[in-house]
Amino acid sequence: MPDPPPGGWGTCPTCGDATPPGVVSCPSCGKSFAQLPARGVRWKLRRLKLHKGLRMLLVVGVSLGLIATMAYALYTGPPVAADPLTHIWGLHVGPGNYTYFSGAVTGGDYIVGNFTVLNPPGAVLTEEVFNSTEFLLFHDGAPATPAAIPVTSTSALVDFSAIVTDTYYFVWLNQYPASSHLDVTVYVSTQYMSNVVME
Repeated sequence: MPDPPPGGWGTCPTCGDATPPGVVSCPSCGKSFAQLPARGVRWKLRRLKLHKGLRMLLVVGVSLGLIATMAYALYTGPPVAADPLTHIWGLHVGPGNYTYFSGAVTGGDYIVGNFTVLNPPGAVLTEEVFNSTEFLLFHDGAPATPAAIPVTSTSALVDFSAIVTDTYYFVWLNQYPASSHLDVTVYVSTQYMSNVVME
């Protein structure tokens, strides 16, 4: 029967808990030190030290990773997403139908750009801008008031100033009848201009 742990506190080779001096079995798991072969005790102690070391490395590694991630976020600042109204589109509008894109515009800001009908040459489209309330009416086929003067042309500037902050819908209508089967392709380029004074 092996001797109990020497005069100081020891570690149970089975469960890894601390054992007070002079005990012959672990107070936590109840395993007797006499039941363990001497060779097994050494291997279990080594495995326990390795396990503790790996746990420490894991904790330190995760902590360093979190610190590095937070430092990078502080260094780079908040992400900046491209405004959905600064873009270039190629839109297809079926006869008697419409297409649109939308985005939030802060009151006092501008959307500038242009549109050009690409195909068929010489076809015209009507550009209208609606706020969120009027667009729902327009979509349902009810009378709706545009937020800007409608433009019907084969090519024109897009120049819209928002009076109040809202989501605005830029709509292109193909007013040819459905029986014409005339699909219109239009090139649209817009840019969101913040705090710009137009003269």
